[in-house]
Amino acid sequence: MNKFVIYARKSTESEDRQVLSIDSQINELRAVAARHGIEVAYVLHESMSAKAPGRPIFNKLMEDVEAGKVAGILCWKLDRLARNPVDGGRIIWCIKSNNLRIFTPSQGYSAEEDNTILMYVEFGMAQKYIDDLGKNVRRGNKTKLEMGWLPGNAPLGYINKLDDHTIIPDSERFDLVRKMWDLLLTGAYSPQRIREVANKEWGFRSRKTKRMGGKPIAQSSIYRLFKNPFYYGVINRLSEGTRGHHHGSHQPMITEEEFWQAQRILGNPAPRPQTKEFAFTGLMRCGECDCMITAEEKVKKSGLRYIYYRCTKKKENIACSQKCSTVKQIEAQISETLNNISIPQSFVSWAIEQLQDVNQMESGDRTQIYITLQKTYNEVQAKLDRLLDLRLRDLITDEEFSKQKTHLLAEQSQLKEKMGDTEQRAENWMQKVEEAFDFAVHATYWFENGTLEEKRKVMTRLGSNFVLKDGKLNIQLGKMWELFAKAHDQLQRDIERLEPPNNGLHKEKITDFSSVISSWQGRGESNPR
Repeated sequence: MNKFVIYARKSTESEDRQVLSIDSQINELRAVAARHGIEVAYVLHESMSAKAPGRPIFNKLMEDVEAGKVAGILCWKLDRLARNPVDGGRIIWCIKSNNLRIFTPSQGYSAEEDNTILMYVEFGMAQKYIDDLGKNVRRGNKTKLEMGWLPGNAPLGYINKLDDHTIIPDSERFDLVRKMWDLLLTGAYSPQRIREVANKEWGFRSRKTKRMGGKPIAQSSIYRLFKNPFYYGVINRLSEGTRGHHHGSHQPMITEEEFWQAQRILGNPAPRPQTKEFAFTGLMRCGECDCMITAEEKVKKSGLRYIYYRCTKKKENIACSQKCSTVKQIEAQISETLNNISIPQSFVSWAIEQLQDVNQMESGDRTQIYITLQKTYNEVQAKLDRLLDLRLRDLITDEEFSKQKTHLLAEQSQLKEKMGDTEQRAENWMQKVEEAFDFAVHATYWFENGTLEEKRKVMTRLGSNFVLKDGKLNIQLGKMWELFAKAHDQLQRDIERLEPPNNGLHKEKITDFSSVISSWQGRGESNPR
């Protein structure tokens, strides 16, 4: 029997993102059949990954081949048929024992052509690709967990932030999910009743996706929600290589106590995960091999406990020679950096008062700038109106109209952006300066006396790109803190020069202080991180 079959496959997983659609594959293969004078008996297609055996349509096709009902297969590439050694070996055996013939747009395979060695190579490459992909996914998941981020889709109430691969509260659903927890914690509402209230009374719907619209919360989902430690800041992973509980960097919705109270209400107070939390895991990288820095606690024979930070040394074929650093060494360096940006409260109170005066004086200038921008914006709008009138009266061509319209719209967009910047600058710069001053005054105290979480928050606000090498921690300061650090020594000298022994800063000396105040004027536009 010379029956030929078209087989097309495209999975929704990452290994097939760049593959032609099933319809496109079928169209290509019909052209291949016509080129070889092959009559296609029927077309098969499925949307499943081939990285493991078990595809039902493929298995039925191979059963027909082994039974002599199918003589040949047309596929777009060999990896459409198999990406695992079991299915690949089955196909090669059918070529040898059943005289199976396979055609792709670029190659034919059969026992007569004696090119099965090419099939071994192609199937081997497909399997290698899957193996490498799996390793990369596991490595990426492990790195995300070390940084405190959940690999995969965010739970209800949160969303995945795609630009930096973090997880943030869902502005539309976060408060509603928190209300579900509040109802459960009263002890008067069962999960089923909470689900009814959320769906029917609140109109709760999940986020819309490309494949489906928002749906009411399901019964299984409400129970999963109330058992998920993610909501109090812990990521629970069961996957091989990332198994265990990890401290999350996302914003918790509830406290740990509330979570365990909820478990008692549900009647399943599972044992609390025994996790050891460290303040700086997921924040630092090794300066030698660029791997993440992890932490561990060691107990000496004397019973004393020490916390060490060390390179994970996870990069293949790279030998890293970095040694451990104690938590005291790292905290001492962070404290030194914080001291370099610190300023006394006496200066802050006076400086903010003077900056408010400066802000008030400049508000008139900003208002005039805004009025000028608004006037120019209105003039551009009038030009657009006149341009449209000229086109309607056929006084200019479509090409002239389109060209001038594009130019005017671009100019109008720039003006609108500048107007927005002017308004935002007027509203926000003073607030940001006050927040930055407050951090500069209190950060050292918060860090040296705070909890692990507070230490972590201070460190993340201080800067980014924390690199540990040879026991030295390099911190890329935020723009505002870089300014504070550079001006720190001069600022201290100016304060000592202008501050009398008992009476504080003299307002009469504002002219002398102008050099100091100019260092901070306008800097509120920078992000104090």
